[in-house]
Amino acid sequence: MNIIEETERIYPKVVEMRRHLHENPELSEHEKETSEFVAARLAELGIPFSDHVAGYGIVAQIGTGDHAVGIRADMDALPVTEATGLACSSKNPGVMHACGHDFHTAILLGVAELLKKCEDEVNAKHGAVKLFFQPSEETVGGADRMIKEGWLENPKVTAMIALHVDPNYPTGKTVLRYGPMNAETQDFRLKAIGTSCHGAHPEKGIDAIVMASSMITELQTISSRYNAPTTPVIVTVGTITAGDAGNVVAGEAVMTGTMRALEPGVMAENKKLFEMIVNGVAASYGGRAEVKWGNDGYPALINDDDINDCVRKNAVMLFGEDNIEIMPDASLGGDDFAFFTKRIKGAYFNIGTAAEGAPYYALHNEHFSPDESAMKTGIAVNVATALDLL
Repeated sequence: MNIIEETERIYPKVVEMRRHLHENPELSEHEKETSEFVAARLAELGIPFSDHVAGYGIVAQIGTGDHAVGIRADMDALPVTEATGLACSSKNPGVMHACGHDFHTAILLGVAELLKKCEDEVNAKHGAVKLFFQPSEETVGGADRMIKEGWLENPKVTAMIALHVDPNYPTGKTVLRYGPMNAETQDFRLKAIGTSCHGAHPEKGIDAIVMASSMITELQTISSRYNAPTTPVIVTVGTITAGDAGNVVAGEAVMTGTMRALEPGVMAENKKLFEMIVNGVAASYGGRAEVKWGNDGYPALINDDDINDCVRKNAVMLFGEDNIEIMPDASLGGDDFAFFTKRIKGAYFNIGTAAEGAPYYALHNEHFSPDESAMKTGIAVNVATALDLL
């Protein structure tokens, strides 16, 4: 099969599917119509699948071998009001595919069609390809749920790949990152507990706002003083709520935020430091601190060198060395594809989506409008790499 020619053949259909998905975005854990759309397309192609996986997820399989390569696409949208002005703009108020998951899903449907066409080749390798149409990447970690439900088994997935759109690189580029790619994440809720009193007599109370302010400042030393400058760590307090009146010393202040780290093992130590710092600050004011950690966040996403090399080899074969880019730095953003790479060898790569001369808009922006022709790169590289990994 000539992958480039076949990709060109199905491209108009993939664009049509992407635009349908873009018009009909659904938030995490609500991807019902998206799932039904994917299921209908797989049924049309004659590809067996299981639905209602980890919520509204779908796992499809091509081939009948005793081992498998997995390819993942996330399906959920964001609570963003679209402002692109596109003819295919979101029909769901306040919901938008501002992170490119419509691209990812349409690409994987294109991959499904091409792999189905060469199913004999897949079977000749005594393998299979599992397609993971994943829900809830933006919130609760649909990848983790899929794994816990056993979808990496029967047949056992031995290698995994996934891609993400990237507006920082020109269309046609395959963007690789060796080693750490995305951060481990941990949400927190922090309460500074003091004693309320009238603002005219602050000596009779313990000001929770002042205490919280000191906590916010001191928590920054986790990054600047407790970790080496070469160890990327972020502590962000994103919200603070305190006080009921301007002339009253607040008795409580509640903060929420996130911690991020790239290297395995760093987060556990930083959580201990976090508690030590806030308890120390609280004690110095005569107050107390309460820390509640959210459910375990996403682990660090570490790419496997061998799988990355396979992606690179096939991208070069298809599009030439000039269309390969290496990310100079990892991202402190999180992605739940890390649950897959924590268990099996995998690689997460980006595809450039910046059309020449088009204005730049970042992911999660209400104007985000990636170049649709970038989907050709995603389809071709996924197909070639999956066949190679078998």
